[in-house]
Amino acid sequence: MGRPARFTDQELIQATARISAKLGPGNTTIGLIAEEAKAPIGSVYHRYPSKGALLAEAWIAAAEGFGAQFRATLAQAKDVETALEAALVTPRFTRTDHAGGVLLFAHRRDDFLDEAPEESRARATKQTSGVLHSIAEAAKRFLPRDPRGREKLAVALLGLPYGAVRIFLPHAVPPKELDATIKAAARAAIVS
Repeated sequence: MGRPARFTDQELIQATARISAKLGPGNTTIGLIAEEAKAPIGSVYHRYPSKGALLAEAWIAAAEGFGAQFRATLAQAKDVETALEAALVTPRFTRTDHAGGVLLFAHRRDDFLDEAPEESRARATKQTSGVLHSIAEAAKRFLPRDPRGREKLAVALLGLPYGAVRIFLPHAVPPKELDATIKAAARAAIVS
């Protein structure tokens, strides 16, 4: 019978997120990840073939967390006004998962996926597609007569919040007061 694992895959992924949020994906190393996770370097390589695979898993984990919240908020929306709550997922996610927010909103996606295995890139694409699909469905429900409805919602619910939180990242957490500004800007983008 083998020894029980001293650390989980989730702990390695969280350690990767913390290190890459702090130092950037280019400065993240397997050694630093192992040190952060309190795991032997050989054990890290036993579970993940490369730094690229771990960076991809960290990005995907953040994207899954954000995407689930974003899609759920849009699915529960009853009208345009309640759909505006989806614009607040970005700052709220960044406040509750600062490392995940930094990965998603302060760095390029490709910095985490360029050296990723093909299966990881496919999973990342699926996450991004799911968010975009939820926007397209919301546009059909709430702006059916507006030929620019989908792009207005994309700007309002993703673009504006992204730009607003990016100003604070990676070093600071977006303040709660920013939410009102984001919501007002999102409303204006939709009614324009």
